[in-house]
Amino acid sequence: MPRITADSIADHVAQQEAAVLEAAVRLFLARGYHQVALGDVAAEVGLARSSLYRYVPDKAHLLVRWYHQVIPRTIAEWRAATSGDGSPLDHLHRWALTYLAWARTPEHTLVQPLLEALPTLDGPTRREVTAQHAEMMGVVADVVAAAGVPPGEVKPTVDLLAGLVLGAARAETTHPGDSVRRRLLAAITAAVLPERVATRGRGS
Repeated sequence: MPRITADSIADHVAQQEAAVLEAAVRLFLARGYHQVALGDVAAEVGLARSSLYRYVPDKAHLLVRWYHQVIPRTIAEWRAATSGDGSPLDHLHRWALTYLAWARTPEHTLVQPLLEALPTLDGPTRREVTAQHAEMMGVVADVVAAAGVPPGEVKPTVDLLAGLVLGAARAETTHPGDSVRRRLLAAITAAVLPERVATRGRGS
């Protein structure tokens, strides 16, 4: 790695932290999170392993830093998808396709090891991650509520919709094409507006 230069010690530390995170994510995606050790990350950046502890206490916190970066971007994308013209159901359909696109990326595979590591993190860090996740899912909850889902059913409905999207992402790996997406949107409609589906069924 080339020597990092900066105008101040604080800038140098920030650049090194960014380089460490970039190298870690690159290795996690190439090899799998559980196959990468902190020593591998240190070698990738050109640091001694002991020096790496200046920037991160353990491997799990690299996932936390990645999450802190990616979730604000995801929230902005979801808010864009769930605003503008159209009904709440239209907004949920756009959100589902936006989420599906992210769920199909290699980067999304880092969510699972973060969830597995969450119980091992300190309390403040767990609360930060949980709060970010709640803010992200809150975008969907607002639209689900606007669609007329009763307040007591909003959270389980959001969990169901997220599960549908993740299931569609897995299905698309072996069944590419529009069929999975059409069925995903139909399932979202049925979950949020079951009376619409029932009415169509009686009319058919």
